[in-house]
Amino acid sequence: MALVILADAWARAVDGAVTALIVEHGLRPESAAEASLTAARLMRRGINAEVLSWQGEKPKTGLQAAARQARYALLDDWCRRHGVLHLAVAHHADDQAETFMIRLKRGSGPDGLAAMSPVRELGACRLLRPLLGFSKERLVATLEETGLDWVEDPSNRDPKYARTQVRVQLAASSGDARDLNIATARFARARSALEAATADWLARHAALDPAGYLTFSTADWLRADDEIRLRVLARAAQAIGGKVFAPEVAGLERLAASLEGGHGATLGRAHFDPGGASTGVYREARNLPAPVDLTPGIRFWDQRFRIAVRPGTHSLSVRPWGAEIAESWPKEERPAWLGNMPSPARAGLPVIALNGRYYLPADEASGVEPEKIGVSVRFQPTMPLSGSGFSVA
Repeated sequence: MALVILADAWARAVDGAVTALIVEHGLRPESAAEASLTAARLMRRGINAEVLSWQGEKPKTGLQAAARQARYALLDDWCRRHGVLHLAVAHHADDQAETFMIRLKRGSGPDGLAAMSPVRELGACRLLRPLLGFSKERLVATLEETGLDWVEDPSNRDPKYARTQVRVQLAASSGDARDLNIATARFARARSALEAATADWLARHAALDPAGYLTFSTADWLRADDEIRLRVLARAAQAIGGKVFAPEVAGLERLAASLEGGHGATLGRAHFDPGGASTGVYREARNLPAPVDLTPGIRFWDQRFRIAVRPGTHSLSVRPWGAEIAESWPKEERPAWLGNMPSPARAGLPVIALNGRYYLPADEASGVEPEKIGVSVRFQPTMPLSGSGFSVA
């Protein structure tokens, strides 16, 4: 609420406007009424507000992580549909200190200890965290000064969550949050430099195929510094596996040891195959999406491919490449490039089906194969191979 008040004042001063997005997760009986109350309070102040609801069945385990993923998906999708480029969220200095402590206890490396970036890219917008330098106490004081009331989420005090436990510990020790935020800033500088070096290595020694797989020079990878080698593997696993978060350091170290010994291994839904002069990275051939009908609009398939269907297009479905397609699709009718790609890369391909015929994502050599039936298929993983870099601004 403090963020909305501050952002609204700034926007009005520059002849702009803000919209408050309130995510209703549906996890408590009273949450819908609270979301409506919050929206009404803002609307009375002349601030546009919309409630976004997390629909569907909720998981029994990993609820907080699932809620976070759903929340950002809803926010990012709203920004995409409304052409909004900037999404501000209200993480503050206390949140940053808690994140540092949680990751420290989990044995995170410098990336994790850099905590949250002030700026990062989502799929359709840029995420901003303008309040990281301010404590919750100051934000509460801001609301009290403006006379705007707010709702407290009781789950923030639930001791079963790790963040709540850390919050209690920090509250009992004065000065810790400020000191921890200084530490996160120092780790952030290191992370920023390492990410730039990793991006440079990937640009020089890796090749990303539009069909959704990656190859990189094995010899150059073996010659790289240990930290860069692990970061290359992390980036490759995220881009090809479609995951948001990088694998844990311990998993990356085990993967590196396997590759050094000339053995393949799987991590984060990505399979690494150190064959010959190049190491191939392919989507793991399991836990792929089930076949699903396609409707007009945009959807992200397997967190790796962006599928856009034109209005008026019907009877389409998408499914992963598999034995059934391989047997029923005559080789002479397939795109020529399919036969030239490494066989492990086929498992991660989205195949478009229409009236008993199959279509695959097009590349530069094959022309506009899917587009002629009103579909655009583009490799666009949740986390690109080389992102915008960890911001320290």
